[in-house]
Amino acid sequence: MAQKLRRRLVLAAGTCLALLAGCGAHDTDAGRVLRVAQYPDPDELNSQQNAGSQVYMGLCEPLTGLGIADAGDIRMRGAERVDTTDGLVWTIKLRPGREFQNGEPITAQTYADTWNAVAYGPNAYKASSTFSVIDGYAELNEDQPRRDTLRGLEVLDELTLRVTLTQPDYDFPKIIASYAACPIPKEGLADPTAYSQAPVGNGPYQFVRWDRNERIVLKRWHDYQGEVPPGAAEEIHFKIYQSQDTAYRDVQAGQLDVLRNLPGGLLNDARNQLGDEGLFAIPQQRQITQMLIPEYIESLQDPRLRKAISLSIDRDAMAGALLRGSATPARSLIVEAVGPAYRADACEDCTYDPERARQLVAEAGGFKEPVFLWYSNTGGGGGTEMSQIALAIANALRQELGADVRLRPVLPAQLTQAQSSGTLTGPSLSLWGDIYPSPDQYLGMFREGGDGNEYTQYDNPAANELIAKALATGDELQAAQYWQQAEDLIFEDMPGIPLFYPGIYAAHAPCAKPGTLGGDLQYYLTAFECGPGREE
Repeated sequence: MAQKLRRRLVLAAGTCLALLAGCGAHDTDAGRVLRVAQYPDPDELNSQQNAGSQVYMGLCEPLTGLGIADAGDIRMRGAERVDTTDGLVWTIKLRPGREFQNGEPITAQTYADTWNAVAYGPNAYKASSTFSVIDGYAELNEDQPRRDTLRGLEVLDELTLRVTLTQPDYDFPKIIASYAACPIPKEGLADPTAYSQAPVGNGPYQFVRWDRNERIVLKRWHDYQGEVPPGAAEEIHFKIYQSQDTAYRDVQAGQLDVLRNLPGGLLNDARNQLGDEGLFAIPQQRQITQMLIPEYIESLQDPRLRKAISLSIDRDAMAGALLRGSATPARSLIVEAVGPAYRADACEDCTYDPERARQLVAEAGGFKEPVFLWYSNTGGGGGTEMSQIALAIANALRQELGADVRLRPVLPAQLTQAQSSGTLTGPSLSLWGDIYPSPDQYLGMFREGGDGNEYTQYDNPAANELIAKALATGDELQAAQYWQQAEDLIFEDMPGIPLFYPGIYAAHAPCAKPGTLGGDLQYYLTAFECGPGREE
């Protein structure tokens, strides 16, 4: 049930949670090695450069953490409390005695130095936009930056940081739960390139080595004072794969303990081969597959053509026959896990109605140019399924609307580069997931400055105003009304066409029990009961 936040929002530290019992307790069963899949070999390990780094999740203790039972809940980790009276100015009180694994103390100045460095445009941190909500960010990211520190950061004392935002934003405690907001030690700020290859963290595990294209090794840091999962492994070996299919076969053969993001095409096989004891459905799933239409594609700027594309797609048939029940049709731009802002049928043009689609195409004067449909032809979360989706959509547009559709399959990195640089020649199929559960993580790509906006370059001032109102209220139900009104305005232009909510599963050994935080499986939370002596 939605809870109305009090005018004075105070988040304070509590006791260790049951799932993560034994805070700071030592694992006496030394030598136990958890083997997990890493696909593919990453370029960097720290989340300031690699937002989804599962390696860094084990190395870092953020200030706050997302919930276990409810992804939207916030609890304290490196912070004792985070409070505000107006959503604009926030005070963060750190836990005393925290330090990095090299012995360097963690203070309020540590966070100020880290956030300033990551936010500063010339430093080229990929996670820079995490701090776009803080006053002064825009000046750090001009062509010729006028300053190199955020005006909104003020160190009050050794353990107290005051943060002033550009506008009220009650998502702020969730933003700083992001691993992109983790502290970086002095040596990491002095040499970011070296740090991205061998990070020094402040969390339950520490980096040991990286054998390129083979494995990344972490080991328990027993001086860690925070949350440690029960039965935590003494070491985690991230085995690097070029194919998720190969990783899955290793789970079957007993050579791998956990594979997250099991490809949907392998789901039925996993049910038959591994059974309930070897298949884990990730709760509160927070991903959406959608078609994004950049504003610079002039031939598709007419909303009637975009709506016609959506109306020609039979989501229900595709989800059942094509995706074999591994996904559910999406008719909203956001996901259910974000709370009352979600509406299952927010999009009236997301039903299958080819007759109406043809009418809209005729009103718009038809497709005057070929439709180039971009998608990733391999990789996590996409792979074979994305190729099948692309082909099915192309066939529907050809048969129902007479469109000249040309498929543009590319590697995942190529698709991301084209999306980010604004060099697509048509719409793209995209799998999108949030960093923290909030409607803004999904509608942000449809407003300038929001996460993922480079993919669409869409901006709607009226919708932006509603989004700002939603972020500025501490009343979740009132905010939900603003979110829904903003989504309705965005759907009028249809820069994004929701397609499916993919089911997210992990394949695992029976003695390795995956754990989640904030609705996301994190390898280091695996409850490990496989016993010692399993090093490769």
